[in-house]
Amino acid sequence: MVRTRKQREAAPTPDKATKAPEEAPKQKKKSSKGGLTSYLNSSTLATCAAVAYVAFAYRNFSRVLDPLANLPDDYRGGVQVTPMWPENSTLDVEVALSTYASLPHDFMRNASLYDDSTVIIWREQNIELNTHTKDRKIDLRLCASESALQCSDAALAAAERAAQPGVLSRLILGEESSGPRQRIILPPKAWAQLQANGTLYLHSAVTRITEKARWRGLADNDVRRTARVPSIALVKFEAAPKGRAALAKRKLLYDVHPTLGSLGPPAPWAPTYTGEDGEMCAKWKPEAAVRVVAEFRDWPADVSVPGMQRFRDRAPGGSVVYKYAPPTYADEIGLTSDKYLVVNSTVDALPLSLNFQPLSFARWQLIARMEEGLKAQQEDFGFSENDIDEVRRLIADTKTWLLAVTMLASVLHLLFEFLAFKSDVDFWKNNKSLRGLSARSVVVDLISQIVVLAYLVDQGSSLLVSIPAAGAILIQCWKVEKATGVRPDFSRPFPWIRCERLEAVALSAKNAKADDKGAQLDAATLRVDRLATLYLSLSLGPLVVGYAVKTLIYDAHLGWYSWGLGAMTNAVYTGGFILMTPQLALNYHLKSVSHLPWRLLCFRFVNTFIDDLFAFVIKMPVMHRVSCFRDDVVFLIYLYQRRIYSVDMSRGVAGEDAAQ
Repeated sequence: MVRTRKQREAAPTPDKATKAPEEAPKQKKKSSKGGLTSYLNSSTLATCAAVAYVAFAYRNFSRVLDPLANLPDDYRGGVQVTPMWPENSTLDVEVALSTYASLPHDFMRNASLYDDSTVIIWREQNIELNTHTKDRKIDLRLCASESALQCSDAALAAAERAAQPGVLSRLILGEESSGPRQRIILPPKAWAQLQANGTLYLHSAVTRITEKARWRGLADNDVRRTARVPSIALVKFEAAPKGRAALAKRKLLYDVHPTLGSLGPPAPWAPTYTGEDGEMCAKWKPEAAVRVVAEFRDWPADVSVPGMQRFRDRAPGGSVVYKYAPPTYADEIGLTSDKYLVVNSTVDALPLSLNFQPLSFARWQLIARMEEGLKAQQEDFGFSENDIDEVRRLIADTKTWLLAVTMLASVLHLLFEFLAFKSDVDFWKNNKSLRGLSARSVVVDLISQIVVLAYLVDQGSSLLVSIPAAGAILIQCWKVEKATGVRPDFSRPFPWIRCERLEAVALSAKNAKADDKGAQLDAATLRVDRLATLYLSLSLGPLVVGYAVKTLIYDAHLGWYSWGLGAMTNAVYTGGFILMTPQLALNYHLKSVSHLPWRLLCFRFVNTFIDDLFAFVIKMPVMHRVSCFRDDVVFLIYLYQRRIYSVDMSRGVAGEDAAQ
């Protein structure tokens, strides 16, 4: 009988026939589940929840940012309200500081009436009204007198140098240098009211320049030409700080010897609270922002927008027309709690930074809704100012389109972080061998997380940040137990700990036969892991110590404990190389990456690039920004190793990932 090639290949040979019964028990039984049931797991549900949240957020934000886009056609054919100020109008801005909460226009027309209580601190001219106009800034130093210590030329020059961004901030974030600080002498009555637990008010007016204008700024009473901004109280009162919050930063080397304390620049000037416990503390707002909304579209008369003032005019033909003035407001969304300065009887100078910029309608609505949401969180859920500071920074320092991208990236970051966490737990739960894995990296990661949590608590971070960090430490403790088999040892005269799993691996490798390849790989894993960690620690240790000494000489700290935690936190950022590089050395020595949890690494790899986006839009230490790009380099090396080293799909985690 003649058989075809396919029949000959399908027919079992004598060798295959004898091996088949032996291999049959080794084959895994395929799951009987199939169809829709196989896709209903936690990963799928998390992905669906993320997609639904993004769709819901996009729908609601689009309605808030542009109400005209969702109006029915019936509204567009009725009476329309047109803008009173056309696009690219020329504007002037005038800002004054006064002891009065209200400044009538006739009062501001006579300088002899207001010179003892009010002072004009800023006039800015020739500003175009459009969304492309760059912001105008000025940095002021308000002084009680010309002889004030903080108002000297040397003090102003030192403050200007301290405000300059660093090299990395200019290169990575594009921050620009600030201009020279100007000195403003306040009237004696204003400074006396400030030191008597009173407040000062910031008044500002935006004027559209026309040929018929006789008065400008705060002296103009024509509401169609000049828009008044609601006054701002520059002092707020709250409970006095306690504990570490009441301390001021100082040069710690002064505690050792005055000569050592003179090394480096002096500690930054900052007033402290000098009253008694239980009293209210006065805090100064060191910055203020004046905004005008650049909106030029026609609006239906039936649609009302809060803050948009309308006027009724007569057209040349006698018909009635409606116009609206551009909304103006004082923007305090970026004023976080760490920027406030304590006001006491010893203060003779205070900083004040002013900013003016036209904003789009979408940006205005976004800030207004965010402010309402933040106030609701404080009132309904009891959130403190510190809890919402990061949200304030994100909204104030990020453009609208980039903020939308950041919100989308946040959802993706949360999704991939959940998937990475699930894969990490599954990997260590089912792990049977440490072959090719760096156990020391797991231990170093636990120590790093403990240091970061202590630093967060010392800095007064909110519970929204500290509690997840504490939960991550508990999970990392479980991973350390799975990786090392750590157990308390009471057999010795004093309590000790043992790493039973590592000891078992080392003992097995020591007593293994010469032809036992598995035991040789275990021994090589322990040896390379130990040597790589040792060499990296010896090479990076001097850099960490040098940076700690540098911060001790040049920076001010609350105390020795804070300096030690800061130095250890910087060591954690540097220690990321110690955490990741031993695994690279193990991969190179074994010429294999089959032992790595590649699903986990892929999720972490995507999250690393999302962290790069956060590094540009969220305020964080420069060392943390550098660590984000450092992780990119390490993960790219991981991918390169996966490309050049062959992957045995029949063993290790790589085969399991491929099967799933």
